[in-house]
Amino acid sequence: MEISPNHRLIEALDEVLAWSNLFEHHMSVEQFLQNLQVKCSVEALVEIVEQTPHLSIEDGMVFSKKYPRNPSFEQFQKLAETHLEQTKEVLSILHSCKQVKGLAVTGSVAAGMNKQGGDVDVLIITKPGWVWRTRALAIYLSHVHQGGELLCPNMVMSVDSLEFEQSVYGAREMMQIIPLKDENGISEMFNKNTWVNEVLPNARVKPSIPLPSKKKYPWWWRVMNIPILGSIIESWEAKRRIKELKNSSKSDEAIYTKSVCRGHENAHKNRIESEYKIALEAIS
Repeated sequence: MEISPNHRLIEALDEVLAWSNLFEHHMSVEQFLQNLQVKCSVEALVEIVEQTPHLSIEDGMVFSKKYPRNPSFEQFQKLAETHLEQTKEVLSILHSCKQVKGLAVTGSVAAGMNKQGGDVDVLIITKPGWVWRTRALAIYLSHVHQGGELLCPNMVMSVDSLEFEQSVYGAREMMQIIPLKDENGISEMFNKNTWVNEVLPNARVKPSIPLPSKKKYPWWWRVMNIPILGSIIESWEAKRRIKELKNSSKSDEAIYTKSVCRGHENAHKNRIESEYKIALEAIS
C-alpha cells in the first residue's frame, strides 16, 4: 500500500522528536524544520502538527505526547547563554588570530542548552601547518583567562582537511554550529561536505555572532610566528602531542594527525547513534 505524503511527514516529525528526546531538548518550529530529513515548509510543518493528535505546538516549540517534557529546559537554555558569554573574551582572542580561518561554537551550547558544569565546545579551523600551535594557544588561553576554563577546543582542523564522515549525527552536529569567524574556513567546511544538504534539506547555516578583536596573546606566540622556527615547533608539538594522545586514547572516534585534532574521547557519537537506533526501532 502506498504511503501518503502526510504519513511520511509525520514519520519524519516523530524521528526528530525521538532524536531531540535523547538530549532532553525541546525544539522551536524553526529548529524542528532545520532537523527534518524531508523537504518541508514552515506552513506545512505547522499544519501537519495541528492535524496530528499526539503532536502540539506550545510557546513556539513542538511537543509530542510520546516523550516527557524537561522541567529544567529553561534553566539549561539560560546556562547555555551564560556559558557562551563567559567565554567571549577567550573566543575574541582566537577570533583575532590571523592563523584562524574559521571559528565556531559546537555541541550543546550551539544547540541552545547546557547543564551546570558543562563546557563550551569549539571548532577551530586553521591555516595549513598551524593546527597544533593553535591548539596550544587555545588551551593556554583557557587556563589563564576568566571564563576560559569552560572552553573545550575539541576540534582543531586544517582548512585543507575538513571532510567529515556521512551520518545523520554528523549532519545535525554540523548544521547546529554557531559561526564566530569565517575567512573561507567555515564556508570551506560546508563546501567539502555537501552531503549534509541531502540529509537535512531544510537546514541553513546559522548567522554569525560578532566578536570584538582582542590581541592578548602570550609572549611565546611571537616565537610561534617566526618563519622556519615556527614550523619546526609545529612539527615538534604535533609529533609529541599525537603520540601522547594516541597512547592515552580509548575512543575510536578520536582522530589525531598533523592536520586534524578531533578529541572525541567520550565516544559521544557512538553512544548517541546507539540510543538513536533503539529510539527509531521503538517508533517504527
